[in-house]
Parts: sequence; C-alpha cells; structure tokens
Amino acid sequence: MIHKLALRNLLRNKRRSSLTSVIIVFAFSMMILFMGLSDGGHKAMIDIGVRMGLGHIIVQHDSYSDDPALQHLIAEPEQLVAQIKQQHPTLTAVTRLRVDALIQAGRHGVALTISGVQPNKESQVSAIADQKAIIAGKTLAQFTNDQHMQRLSGIVIGETLAKNLEVRIGDTVTITAKPASGADLARSAFMVAGIFKTGLHELDTFWAEVPLISLQTLLEVPNYASQIALYSQANPETLAVITQQLKTAFNSYDVQPWQTAAPELYSAVTLDAAGMYLLMLIVYIVVAVGILNTVLMSTFRRQKEFAMMIALGSRASTVSKVVLLEAVYLSAFSLSIGLALGLWGHYHFATEGLNFKEVFGTAMEAGGVLLPEKFYSIVDTSKLTLSVLFVFLLTIIVTLIPAIRAGHRSPLAATQDA
Repeated sequence: MIHKLALRNLLRNKRRSSLTSVIIVFAFSMMILFMGLSDGGHKAMIDIGVRMGLGHIIVQHDSYSDDPALQHLIAEPEQLVAQIKQQHPTLTAVTRLRVDALIQAGRHGVALTISGVQPNKESQVSAIADQKAIIAGKTLAQFTNDQHMQRLSGIVIGETLAKNLEVRIGDTVTITAKPASGADLARSAFMVAGIFKTGLHELDTFWAEVPLISLQTLLEVPNYASQIALYSQANPETLAVITQQLKTAFNSYDVQPWQTAAPELYSAVTLDAAGMYLLMLIVYIVVAVGILNTVLMSTFRRQKEFAMMIALGSRASTVSKVVLLEAVYLSAFSLSIGLALGLWGHYHFATEGLNFKEVFGTAMEAGGVLLPEKFYSIVDTSKLTLSVLFVFLLTIIVTLIPAIRAGHRSPLAATQDA
C-alpha cells in the first residue's frame, strides 16, 4: 500500500515530476559523458607524455636531477637493467644518454639536447622514434639496421630544426660537445637519417637523437648512461607499488615516477581532474535541489492529506515512508534514464572518439604535451558506481527532514493551515 501511494502521488502531479526528472536525467547523463571524456583525455595525455622521451618510471644517479652533468651518470646501466628485469620482468627498460650540445650544418648552428638511444628498443616505446612521427627519411632503427648506410652514424632531428639548419635527408651535420674528460670540445659527424614532427615546439626545434654507442664514444663515457626509462602496462595503483619497490631495492639511485619527472604534465592532469570533480559536485547539487524542491512542494500542498491519514490511524512513520519513497522512486527512475543516455554517449565516443581539433579548430598543448586530435571516452566502473550510490544517499538525506516533518504534523494544525 505504501509503494502504491508513493507511485500514485508522483503520477498525480505529472508536470512537476517530469520537470524534476528531466533536470536530473540531463545533469547525470552529461556528468557521465564528461567524466568518460575527461578520464580518456587524462589517459591520452599521460600516454603521450611518457612516450615523448620520458617513461612511467625513471632511474638515474641520485645527483642527476640537481646537476645533470656527465659526472653524474649511471655506470654499467645494462647490469642495472638486468637486476630490475629480474625483479619486475614485465617492465620494458630503455637506456638513454643525454647532453646539451651544438649542432652545425654549414654556416648554421643551433644549441640543442642530444639524446643517445638504443634504436631498436626506443622504437618500441617512444613516439619520437615511431614511424608515425617521421615525415621524411627513416627512423633511427631502420637506418641503423640498414648495412648500406653505415658511412656515418645516423641522426634524427625535428622538422623545425631541419629548416633552421637548411638540411635534408642524407646531409651531414656536426655535433660538438664537451667530453667527460674535460678536454677540448669533441666533434663528430652524423648523417641526417630522418626528420620527425611531434607538434611540440621544444622537441621539433631543439631535440635530436643518435645511437647510444655513438654518443658514448663522442663524450668518452663508454658503458655510462644518464637514465634508465621503464615502461609498464600496469594500472596507476600497481605502477605506484612497483615504483615504491624499486625505490626500496635500489635506494642508491634516484627512482622517480612520471609524476615527479614531469611535474608540468602531472599538474595539468591534476587541475583538469579537479575541474571534473567540481562538475560532479555541481551535478550533485542540481540533483539534490531538484529532489528537495519536489518533496517540499509536494508535502506543502498535501498537508491536509497527511493530516487525514494520521487522523484515520496511520502511523507517523507510514506518512514519512510514503514521502521518502516518492523521492527514491523519482531518483531511481531519473538516474536509470540518465545512466542509459550517458552510457550510450560514452559508447559512441569510446568507439568513434571526439575530434578535439574539429571542435576547437586547432591543436592544443597542456603540461608540455600536445593534446591528441581525438579523445576516446573511458568510464571507471567504480567511480560510476560510487556516483550512483552517492546520489541515492543524497536523495535520502535531503528528503529525510521533510518526510519526518510530514509524518509528525498535527492533524488539527494541518487542517487549520489548509
């Protein structure tokens, strides 16, 4: 009987119930849609960031962050890689050596960062070494593996850098750097093997990659590296555990997660996530106000009805339950429709993606990372479940006081007010 009364009362004022339901459906479905796109965007930003010469975890000399000099390198890096792989075989490890140097071609010279990489391994984890980034020539791995092109070691440079140097594929450039011995400047010639384009001004203008062995020879640091970058397919929680285990096992080295190694990227993701949580808070407030308004209007207009129920012998708790069930049914119906519409929108953007460049007309950068042209929606099931449960709890909380007051209304006072 209580359930029938609650449903009848909702249907009795269809306009008010429908308006409240539409507000909740729209707000909740939009929240699911934005939540999926936000999480998908964050994952894309992180994936791009760690593939732009970074890594999920960075292992380096404990003084390298404060002073990235050649005196603060990792000795015998391959031995350290073997030890790390022994503890965590699922990790992909690449060794890198980096130095600031001068690149020259004819009368042109540009100061930049040279990264010595393992070509075959780097192509598996780095977006810079990926074939998709190469707009002319070959990747460093392809050039190195081509035995017919071994006159000089290869170098891949950014598109803007190639224009500034006025070089093309096959041209020769000279790298000048200070060796670890402290002697006079060392020079070595390289052949332009490929030209890449990432869309990031810093990389396309002031970045180049050469084989690790060639750079070690130039800098006179055989079997030394600046850092070991570790990549993993694990989720963030598992990755945090792995990072802590590595810090404990290799406490003589500086072990940093990508959040520490790339603070700008981490800040951008964190701020955007904070904006998403603010949007969720607004949705919760809209839902709570909508339900509270419906309950208050309903109880105010039905004081005489409640008084009659109590006068005929109904318990105060029965009246309160009727009012509470009305709000619960309205919330459940609206959330179900909103959930269905939101998941439908999520499915569309999870498969087709949202073309960011078409919507905003241009590519954008955040935290030093070029945002992808397309975002694909990702919905965290636990976050979605908590959102639904929280709205139900919110419904009960905002309805509780009006429901209790309706059940404890004096029949005589209600009749006089009516």
